[in-house]
Amino acid sequence: MIRLTTGFVIALHEFPPARFAELMEHLRPAQPVPLSELVVRKKGGRSNAGLFAITVDDGVGDNVRSLAALFRARQWPATFYLPTNYLDTGRAMAFQWWWRLAPLLPRRRLDLPSGAIDLSSPGAVEELTRKMERMWHSGRVDVYLPFTLDLADAVAQDLGINRAELEGPPPISWPEVEQLSRDPLLQFESHGESHGAMSEMTEEEIASEMQHSRDTIEEHTGRACRHLCYPFGTALAIGSMAPRLARRYYDSAVTMRLGAFDTADLWFAPRIPLYPQNSLLAARMKLVLHCTRIGRLRVQKLRETKPAYLPELPKL
Repeated sequence: MIRLTTGFVIALHEFPPARFAELMEHLRPAQPVPLSELVVRKKGGRSNAGLFAITVDDGVGDNVRSLAALFRARQWPATFYLPTNYLDTGRAMAFQWWWRLAPLLPRRRLDLPSGAIDLSSPGAVEELTRKMERMWHSGRVDVYLPFTLDLADAVAQDLGINRAELEGPPPISWPEVEQLSRDPLLQFESHGESHGAMSEMTEEEIASEMQHSRDTIEEHTGRACRHLCYPFGTALAIGSMAPRLARRYYDSAVTMRLGAFDTADLWFAPRIPLYPQNSLLAARMKLVLHCTRIGRLRVQKLRETKPAYLPELPKL
């Protein structure tokens, strides 16, 4: 069945190299190729059957280093999507702060500069986590980041430590990106600037995110930056304006929507997210269900409910 896949893109975040190498063995006979090759073949009307691209989001330093070493050793082409403000400042993004803080939050009322919050009831932290996740996908960074940092201050005070000790993982550095980008196997592309939901930005803000992140990556790699990964990747976080603007700046833009690459719009392209906790069977089933002819009913459903800004999907 994997031989029959119509081209797909794998989405990784933080992933142990040994686990990914094991998973790759079970994707045979499908073959990894550069993301840019999938795009060129699709634009030229050629099939990507049996081909796939590897992409890695967020630019976390240890993750980029370890996976890049694996990719180079195995000669697997791969694309790393970088949120440029993260690399420019070295400061963790809001959701990275949150995943460090959530297990440490005190189960009591907290009086924060941004407002009081009661975490004393059963399930209160879990409910707050769900609320934070909704905010990442449908809110502005300048709204939820101050609240997150207020929580970090409260936790640090409770633990008697400096807030910096709670910060999320540091990014890959620009000098390292410059060095790695000399290897033609590795592509570095845009994940925006702020890793904020583009659905909550103005047209001018989206254009600025796309253009400035592209130009910054090109400056550091000396290579064209032609591909975008929307932060968070859901329809709620992307909105209707970003795909239109992406056509102006990029050759493709990917989401976290599951599906095959050959039947997709290039600026609202699906990927197959894989996680370390996925069993080998679960990983293969994602591909079979979403990237083979078995998935034709899902494509038909997407055609019937597609957003107005997407072109008509090709018939299978």
